[in-house]
Amino acid sequence: MIDFGYCLPIFSGSQDKMARTPMVNSLTDLNSMNVSIAEQLGFNSLWVADHLSMNNDNGILEGWTTLSWAAGITKNIMLGNIHFNNIIRQPSYTAKIITTLDTLTKGRMNLFFDGGHPGTINEVTTYGFNFLSNLERIEMLEEAIEMINLLWKEPKKSFNGKYYSVEDIYFNPPPYNSRKIPIWIGTLTPSSQTKDWNLRLSKTVAKYADWWNLTPIGIDSYKKTIEDMKVIFNQEKRDFATVKKSVELEILIAENDRDLNSLKDKIKMNNAEQKFFGDWENWSKTNLYGTPDEIHEKLLKYIDLGVENFMLWFIDSPSTDGMEIFSKEIISKYK
Repeated sequence: MIDFGYCLPIFSGSQDKMARTPMVNSLTDLNSMNVSIAEQLGFNSLWVADHLSMNNDNGILEGWTTLSWAAGITKNIMLGNIHFNNIIRQPSYTAKIITTLDTLTKGRMNLFFDGGHPGTINEVTTYGFNFLSNLERIEMLEEAIEMINLLWKEPKKSFNGKYYSVEDIYFNPPPYNSRKIPIWIGTLTPSSQTKDWNLRLSKTVAKYADWWNLTPIGIDSYKKTIEDMKVIFNQEKRDFATVKKSVELEILIAENDRDLNSLKDKIKMNNAEQKFFGDWENWSKTNLYGTPDEIHEKLLKYIDLGVENFMLWFIDSPSTDGMEIFSKEIISKYK
């Protein structure tokens, strides 16, 4: 089954502040309707970014609090944070809050875990946390996963690692019906700035992940990344086919070219400098742009490469028009 995920627009990105939410002027633009409609329209999962601040002065909601709020609005949709940052929480605490919400939602939680990727350095340090080196943060992530998996299996355990230790911890409740909560780990869009991080984190994916996610990437680059990942999986003696694949993409969808042009005009009016959206042809290479048929054709290329989950940022949010068209014209094909 193909999982279509809806990314909740929890930060204001207008006035050229953030690419993924160019039409969100204020955090008051977000309300429960965005959440409930996503579930009603047939999206399989709902995702909330995990950031304390962005690299500018725009507002952003705290991810775990927001996800808990969304959980109370929904009944069936799967839930998860995007790049849940291990650096800002103790893993024993992470294990506890995840299983608490998994119990309350009757088994709807994912854990998309992150070691604090290089793009988070500003928010981590300004909020008073120690960022450490890439290697240390990834070692901490791996140790955190080992601790969490241990705590989720049995109620009383001790764990003594290089970075984390707990002694005779009594952990209850476990995940709902003792289910295995999926572990998601995400690498970043390939670039010279992300090369070292991706190379080391890819080994973590091979060792621990049930799902591998990748931030916006074009088809040709994704093919190359898959081949690179296969080499790493072979080195870790794991079959690459055993990890599920996910991509995170921005999307601009409309019924026809006239409506697409109208949306582009609105985005331009709300983002005068056009930092992110001046070159739509180039933007569309790594994201989804077009009519339903055009977008579905591109989705099929990802699906042919093994992608089973799409985390989608509808850049016309807070409007629900894009997600409604997507549901009617694309999700319906997979029912």
